[in-house]
Amino acid sequence: TCVTAATTVRYRMSIKLPISKSIANRILLLQAIHGDELMPVSAAMPDDVIVLHDALARLREHRPGEPLTLYLKNCGTALRFLQVHLAECYPGEPITLDGDPRLKERDGKPTTQTTSALILHGHDIPVEPNESPYITMSRKLMANGEWRRAKVEADWSSAAFWYEYIAIHGGDLKLEGLKQDSLQGDRIVADIYAEHFGVQTTFTPEGALIIKRNLPKHRQVILDFTATPDLFPAIALTCEKLGMELQATGTERLRYKESDRIEAVQKHEVRNDHRMAMALMCADYPVSIEEQACIAKSYPKYAEILRTISRRFRRSADGQPTVNVEKVPPSISHITPIRGVNDDNLGKKHALSKLIHAASGEYVWLHDDDVIMPPILQSEGRSCSVSGLTTQWSYSPQGGRMADLIILPLRMESNLSSPSILERLQIAEYAAIQEVTMMMAKQGKAVMCSGANLIVRREAWLACESNLHPEIPSGDDMFLLEAMKRRGYRVEVIDTPEYTAVVRPQTSWRAFWRQRMRWAGKAPHYTDPDILRYGRIVLIANVLQFLCPLVILLKFPFEYSLIRRRQAIDSPDPKSSVSNLWIALLLEILYPYYLLISLIGGILRRNEW
Repeated sequence: TCVTAATTVRYRMSIKLPISKSIANRILLLQAIHGDELMPVSAAMPDDVIVLHDALARLREHRPGEPLTLYLKNCGTALRFLQVHLAECYPGEPITLDGDPRLKERDGKPTTQTTSALILHGHDIPVEPNESPYITMSRKLMANGEWRRAKVEADWSSAAFWYEYIAIHGGDLKLEGLKQDSLQGDRIVADIYAEHFGVQTTFTPEGALIIKRNLPKHRQVILDFTATPDLFPAIALTCEKLGMELQATGTERLRYKESDRIEAVQKHEVRNDHRMAMALMCADYPVSIEEQACIAKSYPKYAEILRTISRRFRRSADGQPTVNVEKVPPSISHITPIRGVNDDNLGKKHALSKLIHAASGEYVWLHDDDVIMPPILQSEGRSCSVSGLTTQWSYSPQGGRMADLIILPLRMESNLSSPSILERLQIAEYAAIQEVTMMMAKQGKAVMCSGANLIVRREAWLACESNLHPEIPSGDDMFLLEAMKRRGYRVEVIDTPEYTAVVRPQTSWRAFWRQRMRWAGKAPHYTDPDILRYGRIVLIANVLQFLCPLVILLKFPFEYSLIRRRQAIDSPDPKSSVSNLWIALLLEILYPYYLLISLIGGILRRNEW
């Protein structure tokens, strides 16, 4: 299939995960109980491990009868372990456990950490059906003094966020230190992401290689988080980004973690919760530098590593593209033509929906039926003439997943040796529109695109399908752009002649006005801030020119430069500069009238389209 081609080793990075807090803290407590030397800690370790280590070290220096306060920050594990440890080893001593306000809000009921601490102190706790993996971990460490020989594994709970990243963004990563036969219950994250999100894991002596291989088979995920509450933020946001429904059970204690994680996920808020910060950052939600400070609780190097990976995927930490896709054009080695036909008379959007649902590749390359295919397809001998509404091309990007939506260039050409004035006006207007389209997209503020030449990640299109306004027959491309931006998907651009498709101008005034009114009829439904801002600027500028024709002296030089820049990219021809100048000037004079007629007519007749 085309799916695996998107997971080559081009972006492979080897990531060093933090040590497992669960294992490290249990070993620390056992060392304290048995009088062994405490394992050394460093700034690279999770804060929770350092907090428990320092508290246990201070207890060793404690003199009987002297008051002592141990500050535990927001470390719930340290609180539960020390509550049992003080009762078992320091009964009656004036020792106070203190911490951050959120720690004091924690539910006072016994937890799996309380049970684990009792087991580590030698209590005989009967095994119960469906026992928590954290309690099982404590039993295994206790068996035959295993804790003295155990090497602290890499943290599967932290690995969950890289699974989230790959599920959303594609590609592959090598995660050092993960074990297939792990003591950690969160090891199940590998199975969950393989089953529901198409992320496969291959174990090696050095760790685990995770690769996005397949599209999700189902749009619904049903999971019980009773034993794995730390996985909830990553999985919930993965489902949200992929447009999948999550039915979660066993979430009662999520409200008593570092934050109320159910509400935090719903509102996309960090709330000083390390796992919320990491999950939100993986899903491209903004998290300030101040909010990132809490990540040190479990994964101090996380933000730095994420920034490095994001740069590798040609995307900065703030979510804006840093290098255009045109620098790494896609491979077209796996192209299969498919056509969507309006054979049931339900319109273009319905035909397009059938086409996307039937596609098997990770990406689809969309063309309108009447366009001339880009040269790169023709040169590969893959161009074909098909009947129907839309031609779809399935392809795989070379060297890892690129963007979710890739805007490709269009050029308008007449098929006549002597184009009419109407055709030449359209060609000049289209050149200006295309230059604005490409210019804004390269700045990370895309305001236009065309379904006549567009590459979209199938998974992202399906996630946005409900936002494409099925009640409006046209606008599948612009509403797709809006939905992509609203959901935080990546929109980029390829702007080179070999990827340029050719469209024809309308040859009659009647067809011209129908097309332009159809385009304008969608305008009242736009909600994207960039699109609205650009639309207002264009409307105000032309209304001002309508009221005061001298405004043309300010507008024309800029708009003519757009036409010349685009035509220089498409087909440089110095001989045409004079004629283009006069056509562009005529277009500038007529444009305010044309724009107002199109808008008014499009809005009044929008139900016809």
